[in-house]
Amino acid sequence: MSLPYLIFIGYLAAWILAIRNALKSQVRNRGAWRFTAVLLTAGLASLLAARCIGSSLDKDGYLQEPFFLIGGGSLLSLAGSCLTLGLWLRGLFNRGEVPGDKSQAA
Repeated sequence: MSLPYLIFIGYLAAWILAIRNALKSQVRNRGAWRFTAVLLTAGLASLLAARCIGSSLDKDGYLQEPFFLIGGGSLLSLAGSCLTLGLWLRGLFNRGEVPGDKSQAA
């Protein structure tokens, strides 16, 4: 399996995790998960739009390609994936703690 396929599988796993946690009613940081899901969805939409638009050469030999969609989609996807990883790790290590719980502080 090549590296682009592994990156795509990781991206899809992050997107599914973000969507699942954004739609759950009892999850911590629900707003952050929603923001992550929006970032990943916007990144995927930008990359798909760039793929649908395609590229071409004009009569002078200049490449006509939607570079802003490729770069923007990649940055949004990377930011969303990093935020998903951070939120997942934070939830993994803070399972037993309840924010604002003063009973264990004494």
